[in-house]
Parts: sequence; C-alpha cells; structure tokens
Amino acid sequence: MKNAALPRLMKTWLYLVLVILALPLLAMTVLSLNQSRYGTFPFQFTFDWYANLANDQALIDALLTSLNLATQATIFAVIVGTLLSLGMARSRTYVTLPINGLLLALLTVPALILAAGFVVVFGWLGLGSSTAGLILASIVTSLPFVVLIVSGRLRDLNPHDAEAAHSLGAGPLRTFLTVTIPLIGPSIIAGGLLAFVITFNNFAIQLFLAPIGVSTLPVQIYSMVRLGVTPDVDALATIIILSTVLLVVVLNWLSGNAAKLFTTTNRGN
Repeated sequence: MKNAALPRLMKTWLYLVLVILALPLLAMTVLSLNQSRYGTFPFQFTFDWYANLANDQALIDALLTSLNLATQATIFAVIVGTLLSLGMARSRTYVTLPINGLLLALLTVPALILAAGFVVVFGWLGLGSSTAGLILASIVTSLPFVVLIVSGRLRDLNPHDAEAAHSLGAGPLRTFLTVTIPLIGPSIIAGGLLAFVITFNNFAIQLFLAPIGVSTLPVQIYSMVRLGVTPDVDALATIIILSTVLLVVVLNWLSGNAAKLFTTTNRGN
C-alpha cells in the first residue's frame, strides 16, 4: 500500500508545483485582457493594452536595442563557442580542465557579482559603460551555454564517421562541412537560441553596463514596474511568455528533426 501510494503522492506534488508556477503567468495574461487598469471586476475583455504597447515608442526602441544586442552577442557566441568546443574535443585534460572550470564559474557566479566585476575590469580597460563593453559582457555570459551544448554533442559523436570520410578521399575541410557540421548542427542552433534568450533577458549585465541614454527591454520593464505593475506590463509579459513557449516548441522540434534536415541538405548538395 505504501509503495502504491508514493507515486500518487509524487504526482500530486508535481501537479501542485506546476499549478503554483503557472498561476502568476495565467493571472498576468488575464489581467492584460481586462479593460480595468487596476484589475477590478466585472471583467471586460479588451486588446487596448496591447495596442498601447505598439504606440509606446520608448518600449519599441528598447525592444529593438535588445534584439540588436542579443543578435550580435549570439553570432559571436556561436562562432567562438563552436570553435572552442571543437578545440576542447581534441585537447588533453590539462587543457580542458581549467577552461571547464572558468566556464562553470561563469554559470554559477551570481549575475550581480559578475556584472559588478565587468564594470571594474572594463573601467581598467577604458571601456566603461559602452556599447562595446555591453556586447562583450553579453558574449562572455552566453558563451558557456553554447559550449555546454555543443561539447555534449561532440562527446557523443562516433569518430569512425570522420575516419570513413577520410578513407573515401575527403579532406579535413570537406569532412568538417559534410560530416561534422550536419551532426552537430542541431546543437549549434540550440546553443544559439539559448544564448539569444540569455542575452535578451540578462537584466543585471544590461543595467550595469548599458551606455547612458540606452535602455534595453528588461531595463525598460524595470523602470515601468517600479511604481506598480500595470496592464501594459501584463500585456508585455504575456507576449514574452508566448514567445518563450514558441521557442521551446522550436527547440523540441530541432532536437528531433534538425539532424534529418541537415543530413537531407547535404545529400542534396
């Protein structure tokens, strides 16, 4: 009886945790559709708060700034992270061990402490609160996620695949483009998407390092909620939630289908 009751208890606890996590998201979504600015009843359905977002030029500018920052940081993080992962896969332990330790430190150090450290170091380098410093810090903080995902895929690769390509006359570059890239392509895309999300939402780094007069979306949201959460913020949060759900769906699709896509593309070529 006890053994049979344990799984039911664990499932009940899991459902309870999921409900607690989902309730704030659901509440924000509902309030964003209510005409009342203070969330009062009776509930009156409206899309006015979403229309207000489209007319908020400061918010649009902050969104474009965040998208630009995340795109630039992601491109560099994917390139550097992929090359670093390939180099680590071919290196000895005494080389990879300190690199893994540094990447782990970047993942575990609290964001506020890391941001404060960047301010000090960039002050020594003369970058200060500049666009270059903000992009560089965003690359550094998102790089470990790319390396983590791509390195994990590289460890699972069969070395005989590359050897077979070499035995058939393919050179190193052709082997890399036609064998290695299709096999690690899904992990590169997944790492890039994760780096994009990490950079887009990295509030601490952006708050500490953004140049004067430049506001990213997380910083803009922070300035909006200091006096209370309004339906405008609820509407914006709902859009971000839906975008995150869409991203999760894309990542799930990539995990199951991207490898086939890469392979089919290379066969066609």
